[in-house]
Amino acid sequence: AKVPQSIGRTILAVPKTISKLSKKGKEEPKPKFADHIAFISKEILEDQGRRRIVRESQSDCMREICTHLESFLAEKPESQYEQWIAELHPDNAEYADGSIDHRFYVEDSDHRILWNEVMIEIDAKERVVDTKTVGPNYNRTEPN
Repeated sequence: AKVPQSIGRTILAVPKTISKLSKKGKEEPKPKFADHIAFISKEILEDQGRRRIVRESQSDCMREICTHLESFLAEKPESQYEQWIAELHPDNAEYADGSIDHRFYVEDSDHRILWNEVMIEIDAKERVVDTKTVGPNYNRTEPN
């Protein structure tokens, strides 16, 4: 038996129609991992913002330290590293023996690195400060 063409088209269109009806009124639920990815992305962006602020702050601080060293050496051209640290950070030089905080001698000390760069630049290599292991000093001077 021959099926009329219009009926054939109707039969072929049934799956599409059923699919459309089943989707109507129903939102496809977002996969849960999409929310998780969105959260992680937001956290990454916020962390990058915080890191940028920290870098800017560190840069500003180093600029201030450089400016201080420049003016300190202009006023006291024969001074020593410990004298500069005592003036820049008096709270780190309040020891009875006149020493400075041991952390200013570590390899990664930005202050020591900067001082050494300047001493080499002004041809005062004898004033370059080597890294050294100095134990912490807990013998502070008495407050005035």
